[in-house]
Order: sequence, then structure tokens, then C-alpha cells
Amino acid sequence: MSTPVPTSADQRRIAFACVIGNFMEYFDFAVYGFFAASIGAKFFPSGNATSELLQSLAVFGVAFLLRPVGGVLLGWIGDRLGRRTALSISITVMGIATALIGLLPGYDVLGVAAPVLLVLLRCVQGLSVGGEWGASSAFLIETAGPGLRGQRGSYPSMAAALGFIAGSLFALVLAALLTAGQLGSWGWRIPFLVAAPLAALGLYIRRRLEDTPVFRQIEQDAERPRARLRDSFDLRQWRPLLITFAFSLICGVGLYYLTSYLVTFLSTTVKLPKVEAALLTAIGLAVYAVLCPIAGRLSDRFGRRRTILLGCVGHVVLAVPMFMLLSTGNVALILLAFVIYAIIQAPINANTSLVMIELFPASTRLTSGSLGFNLGVGPPSGFGPLVAAALVAGTGLDFSPGFFLAGVSLFSLIVLFLMMPETAGRNLLLEHDAVQDRRLAVLNAGQESRRGQHDVAR
Repeated sequence: MSTPVPTSADQRRIAFACVIGNFMEYFDFAVYGFFAASIGAKFFPSGNATSELLQSLAVFGVAFLLRPVGGVLLGWIGDRLGRRTALSISITVMGIATALIGLLPGYDVLGVAAPVLLVLLRCVQGLSVGGEWGASSAFLIETAGPGLRGQRGSYPSMAAALGFIAGSLFALVLAALLTAGQLGSWGWRIPFLVAAPLAALGLYIRRRLEDTPVFRQIEQDAERPRARLRDSFDLRQWRPLLITFAFSLICGVGLYYLTSYLVTFLSTTVKLPKVEAALLTAIGLAVYAVLCPIAGRLSDRFGRRRTILLGCVGHVVLAVPMFMLLSTGNVALILLAFVIYAIIQAPINANTSLVMIELFPASTRLTSGSLGFNLGVGPPSGFGPLVAAALVAGTGLDFSPGFFLAGVSLFSLIVLFLMMPETAGRNLLLEHDAVQDRRLAVLNAGQESRRGQHDVAR
């Protein structure tokens, strides 16, 4: 059974509608990190700048803890009510929560209620972000033309990089135009308020989309099993859940290194000026963004498995040498390190959401895959920069963060080499039908057994 493919104009509208959420997520990621000190002083005033910064970053990390919960809830909504519904909810919640952070009065006005409300808003952001990546990936991949799933599945990763670049550059422009006092008082709020019109635009476009052909076709089957929340925790699916965790773990650790830790590493460990560190990171992310669709196309030609395993091998072999280049402080060598990083990271991240969608059946695709995916890109990955900083402090070796990156990559490489199947070319709807047939067979067998017991009793 095949599914109709949207027209080229519809494909472009779908692509924009889906990636705007990922763009917003990492735009917020960048500006929160850039203005963490200002936010800490506003909501956790203690007179100690280090304490204020650490408390602000701790609040930032809360969102990672809520990602798996949001992934399960919005994944279930996406499987039960449609991908479009899940996307509409996630961008609305994300936009409102982000804008409210920009409007939230500080400790001097609300007292202890200010940091409490900030934590709650970050929790809400984490819930929405947890469901955004899976729902947008499903929409892009389930509407892709023949042989183009890899390219379209890479768009969320590309949008994440572009969002971080935009957030970093926006923050740098504000820092150049405003005084330190203006930034600390009200300037830091501006990027968060930008979320409101972006979310409104995204919601308007998303509500005008039809749901994916795959979802519309499985909805027509009245006898199909309905997605259940417990599908996320079905231990009988331990193999695909472990596979999903493994590739999302190296995706998350690698991406958070690239988007957040390397700026800190270059400015604190290597002692480059912060503006120079931010610009070098932005260049590295721009190279990565360009390579993501290319990596997606390569996976369409050579397969998901080969492409992801190649990226994992690259991390295992090159992670430590790459940090040695970064540690030199030489701009040319730092740029070379960023290019190497982009080359080995793009094949993993461009295919992560793609494999998740192809690995699970359509009827429970988001519910079943969301837990493993968000556990990988959530708490363990979110703590990656902290582990990297601790390694530098504990060992005194500037290149020691490479050990953690190589170790995570080795774990993922072993799991994926032993367990990950090739998913390229799978008919998304037929995969659903095969699983549905098995579940229906179990249900029918149970009904026949009960009928037989009833006949005997009579």
C-alpha cells in the first residue's frame, strides 16, 4: 500500500512549519546560556556572581529532566489525535512559556515566587520540547517523496543549528548595542519575547496543514489498535528502545558539546575572548548545518546504518585529537577542529529522528519511540557539558573532554553495530500493518478463547 505525496508547494510549507519549532528551541537554548548571568542576578540575587550563575544554569537543566515526560505525552497525542495536533500543541506551549519568561518579574518584585515561577516555566518548556522533535520528524518523513526521507529527516537537526546561530548572534548584537546595566535590567528579556510572534506564525501555518498521508490512512482502519501510554514502557520492545537510546545519546552529547560547551571551553579553558569564541562556534555550526542535508541524502543512497556507524567511528577515533586542536588557541586549527566535528556529527544527527520514525510502527510510532529518544537527548546528554568541565578541572588536561565524547561514542557504536537494522526503504504503512496484524491476532485469539470457555460453560 502506498501513500500520496504532497505537492512541491505543500512540501515547502510543511518543511517551514516543522522546522520553526526546532529553530525556536535552540534559539532559546542559545540566549538563555548567553544571558545566564543576568538571569541569575535577576531571580537568584545573593551578591555572589558564581552562585547566581550556577543556580540559573541549574534551572536551565530542569528542562532536560522533563523532556522524556513531554515526549511520551505529546507522542501519545500525535499517535491518537494526529501529528498536526501534537505539533500545534507543542509550539503553542513552547511560545507561551518562553514569552512569559521574558515578562516574568524578578526577585525584587515577587520575592521567592519569582524563581519558583521561572522553574515552572522551564518545566513547561521541557515538556513541549520533548514532543516537538518527534512530531516534527514524523511529519517531515511521512510526507517525504520517494528516496527523500533522509534529506527531509535531517531538517530538524539543521534547524537546531540555525536556531542556535541566530540566538547567539542576536545576543551578541544586544550586548554590543546596550550597556551592561541595560542588559541586566531589561535587555536580556528581548530575545525571549521574540518567541511570541514566531510561535504565532508557526501555529498559523501548522493549523493550515493536512495531517500526514500515513496518519490519515491508518485512521481509516477502524480496527487498528490505538496507541496507549504504556506503549512507551513496553519492555517487550527493549531492543528498539535500546537502539533509540544509543543513537540519541551520541546525538545529544555531540550536539550539546557543539552548541553550548565549546563556547565555554574556548573562552574559559583556552582563554579566547568570549565574542571570538562565540563567532568561531557559529562558523562551526554553520558548516554542520550545511552538512546535515548532505548526510541525509547519503543515508538515502548508502543506508542509515552505515551512515550513523561511520559517524560513531569518527567520534571514537577523532574526539581526543579534535580537542587537542581546540586547545592550541590557534584560530586556523580551531576552525579545522570544528570542520572535523561537523563532518563526524552530521551523519549521526541527520539520521537520528529518521531511524526513530522508521524503526517503530505508524500506529504507535511517537508513543513507542519517544521515551528512548528523549532519555538519550535529555538528562544524560544535558549533563555532558558539566562532565566535560569536571574532567578539565579534575585532570588538568585541556583535551580531556574528548575522552567522555569518545567513551559515549564507543558505547553507542557497540550497541548500534550489534543491534541496529537497516531501515532505509521501509514502507512506513506496511510496517504498521505487520505490527497491527500481530496485535490483532493476539486480540482475536483471546476473544476466541473466551468464546470457547463461554460455550463450555453453557
